[in-house]
Amino acid sequence: MKNSLVLYSTLIVPAGCLSTSNSCSSINLGFRENKPASSTSSSTSTSSNSPLLPPTLFLHGLDSSSHTWRNTLDHLDSKAVALDIRGCGYSSLGNPDSFSPEAIVQDIYEFLSRHDYFQKKSLVQDNENLKCDDDTNIIVPFVIVGHSMGGRIAMSFAACYPHLIKALIIEDMDTRPRSMDMNIFQSQNRMATLSFQRDTEINNQDDLIALFEKEGYPASSVNKWLEEGRIFQKEDSGTYYSEVNPAFRLVCYEQFFLTNHGEDVWKALASDTKHRFPIHVMVADKEKTVCDEGSLWWMKQVMKEYGKFMVMHRYENATHSIHNSSSKKFLDDLRSIIRGASLS
Repeated sequence: MKNSLVLYSTLIVPAGCLSTSNSCSSINLGFRENKPASSTSSSTSTSSNSPLLPPTLFLHGLDSSSHTWRNTLDHLDSKAVALDIRGCGYSSLGNPDSFSPEAIVQDIYEFLSRHDYFQKKSLVQDNENLKCDDDTNIIVPFVIVGHSMGGRIAMSFAACYPHLIKALIIEDMDTRPRSMDMNIFQSQNRMATLSFQRDTEINNQDDLIALFEKEGYPASSVNKWLEEGRIFQKEDSGTYYSEVNPAFRLVCYEQFFLTNHGEDVWKALASDTKHRFPIHVMVADKEKTVCDEGSLWWMKQVMKEYGKFMVMHRYENATHSIHNSSSKKFLDDLRSIIRGASLS
């Protein structure tokens, strides 16, 4: 199985959309998608007794992009896509004043409405036992996985569109507010950060490090991203491109962490008794997690109050990025959750 990085702008379609629909997001979202071995690989069998596995959507965290999910995508037999959230990877930030939880959720919804993996017609093509009717362009329910900041976004999407969720997976994130003092990487110039250019004109590593040091990042972080490929030199010009965006970190803190948004969204998820789907929270090693135990306890109690259940997974020795530091156990749990979601 292989995954590929796809930009809307590389497709020969109008206005950067995946279809000719008149409804088009103003943000061109980059993404990676896996390529299952065959068109039937998203089902355990073509028999009517074996349900199709739902597609999965992956959302990254701060200082990241769809790049973080590349190994996970390679090891899934079911269809999956990892998004570049606006401002990260190959997705434009747009107007910072328009950045909001609601805007990001709508970006995702519009993406899903155009990508084949999340269309009913795609499932019909994969399984001859399914019948195609007149309503073939609707979004099929899917598994949504969010790491860190992506977890906040995943729960926000699930609260807005609960009928589209087969399972919600939150990787190492809680719901508590966080002050700007907890933002370990920040500059002293907000406007300069908001105008940060990821497509740099720099071709010298020392100058690149100096650029990020102005944003509060240490050289060790930049060197790590260079090694991993989150920052790379373009072959044509030799200049550096960064999938990491300090502006994204800043506006996420302002819009998500400095407010009660996380707790409000969690209460909305819990109180929606009409829609029920599995909710899993994956927590890194107690010495390395960013989760607050009090917040995790509160999340579980809120669900319990409304007769819902939150499954908590603990990963001993795993770092904040569980899917990379404890990949085997993460993948085993993920596959099990996807299989279970196919039965609901």
